Parts: sequence; C-alpha cells; structure tokens
Amino acid sequence: MTGVIKITNLLVGNGINIQFDKSSYTTQQIVLRVLKNCDREDFPAHIIVNYPYLMKNYFGKLYLEAREIIKEKYDTIAFGTAEKSSLKAFKERYTKDIATLRMTDIGFEDYYLIHDLVSRKLSIQNPDRFYVREAMKVAYLFAIYNDGKLNLLHNQYTSRFQQYLNSFDCIFTTNYDSNIESSIGNDVYHIHGQFDKKSEVYQADSFRNQLPDRPIDDILIDESYYYLYSNALTTHCGEYKEFQLKQYSLANDAVEKMSIAYNNDEKMRTEIDSWVNDNNKLTANMGCGIQLKATHPELNFSDDYHFDELKNINGNLEILGLSPWNDFHIFEVINDSSIESCTYYFFDEGETKRIKDLLPKLNAKGILIF
Repeated sequence: MTGVIKITNLLVGNGINIQFDKSSYTTQQIVLRVLKNCDREDFPAHIIVNYPYLMKNYFGKLYLEAREIIKEKYDTIAFGTAEKSSLKAFKERYTKDIATLRMTDIGFEDYYLIHDLVSRKLSIQNPDRFYVREAMKVAYLFAIYNDGKLNLLHNQYTSRFQQYLNSFDCIFTTNYDSNIESSIGNDVYHIHGQFDKKSEVYQADSFRNQLPDRPIDDILIDESYYYLYSNALTTHCGEYKEFQLKQYSLANDAVEKMSIAYNNDEKMRTEIDSWVNDNNKLTANMGCGIQLKATHPELNFSDDYHFDELKNINGNLEILGLSPWNDFHIFEVINDSSIESCTYYFFDEGETKRIKDLLPKLNAKGILIF
C-alpha cells in the first residue's frame, strides 16, 4: 500500500536575517537607521519627505507618547477591536521596560499605532494622517533595504543551513528580501510582499492602471529606488494586514461575478454602463472595471501575497525566526489549519507560553513542539 506523502513547510521571519547579521536588522538597529538616514545627503527626499528633519522630529514626539500609552492614558482613544488589540499587545510588550524604554526599543510597526492614536487625540484627519503614515512606511523600507546589503545576507548562509532550507517542500516568509531564493534557487511564498515586486499602483500595465483615473500618471517613479514602490505590507495590526491581503481577491471575485452578469443580463449591463458617468469616482471606476473585465476576462487585480496558500497548508510546519509579538493573523491561520505538527524555534524561553496562547488548538492537540 502506498503511504501518504507528508508535505513539509517552513515559515521564516526576520530572525534568520538577525542570525546572519546581528548588528544590522534588529528592531533597535532598523529604527536607529531610520533616524540616521534622515541626516544623509543622499536621503531620497523626493520620494519620502521633502524635509527629513521633520520626520526625525516627529518620531521623537511619538516616542514621548509611548509612556503615556503604557500608563493607559490612551485607552479611551483606541478605536475598534483591531486597534484595541494592538494597544493591549503594546502594553504587554513594553510595560516591564517603561523605566528604561529607549526610542529604539519600540518596534517600527508599533510607531504606526502611536501615530494613529496621537492623530485621533489631536483630531488629525485624512489625507494628512495617511500621508504621514505613508512617509513613515517608505522611510522604514529604505532602512530595512539598507542600500542593498540586506539582499546579500545569503552569502553568509552555511552549507548546512542551505541543506536545511532545501529539505522543505514549501517555504513561506514574512520578509521582503530575496535571500532564500538566491540561496536555494527556488520560489518562496512572500506573505507580506517583497522588494522586487511593485505595488499594482506603480505597474503601468496593471488592471488598476487601465482604469480612467490611472494613478500612475500622477507619479514620477525613480527606478533607482524601485524597492520603495514595492508591494511590501507594513502596519501595526495583523487584522489590517489581513484586510489588505484579502482585498485583492475580494475585488477580483466581485468584478468577476459582475462581468458575467454584464455579459448575460441586458438590464444589468444598462445599469453598469450608467455607473461610468457617475460623479462618485469609486462608482465610475467600478463600472469601467466591470466593462474592461467583461471584454478581457484575463485581467485581474494582482495578488502576490500568497495568504491563501498559507491557509491551506497541511503536513508538518516549522517556524523559524518569527516573533510572537507581531502578525497575529498568521498565527490565527496556523491555529485553524489542518497541519499534523508544528515546531516553533524560540529565541527566548518566555516565547513558548505566548505561542501556546496564540496556537491553543494545536496546543490542545499536543502537536506543538518547541
């Protein structure tokens, strides 16, 4: 009788980058580099912010609010379950260090939470709140990329580690770099995007840029900083990331169904044709998108995040270098998966309790290995 073939999966995070360069990719060093980069003569101000010192000053102001957040001064300001969950995790993570908390001790994505809370406290609305967050994001990506040094870490991989990587059928990563691909020569599933894939907004031939308002027409892209236009996702909340991960597939499903109706229902076709001239830009774009899809069914909004592949894993899973303080949506998916075993490699013994809390179903089944 032929046995069942078990699929072996690996999920990696930033910990493997720290393993091969302990001085450049820790939380402290990335935040410090964000601040130092603001003083560089070659800082890409034309992409991030015209006056870099403003960003540096802003991070200082956000840092000053961190202790107020830990002291529960912002508890009534947090809005919605997702933000409240992030706030709770923030306090759990930093309360014990409040007396010695430094600016670089706070993870960069946690600064998004502080930004959102402070913006709400000061009644700073969109688009200003959005523009500031986007500038923070691009400055963060610039710091992580580290002038290309990040993508050279695979040169430090040992042959034993390469053998370890090659032993898996599927490899998932929350990192944006291409080190594993360069090492093993095979594709890797990037859950949160990657530096070498542009966001759809910045792709001239994308479905999004075939709609009438073509956002790319208002953007001057500097290809020497291509990675700053990537589809990399970064935010303080796993639920927000999950929403962004799902929005493309949801949009594709909706447009697909509407385009079929457009081609087969005359009444629906007349209705959708009327949307194209609507004063509401979203409605007009939807109408144009459905018309375009009806004529060119091969068109789709690009979804390069591979979240569905992670949801559908089976067999065995090993997790290496992934912090239990971030990306809770990933742990929720793993907890609900049909895997047969999960091995978690921890950096600190205290992480094991938190992982048991994040993966209660797997823990109850007795298939968690540390």
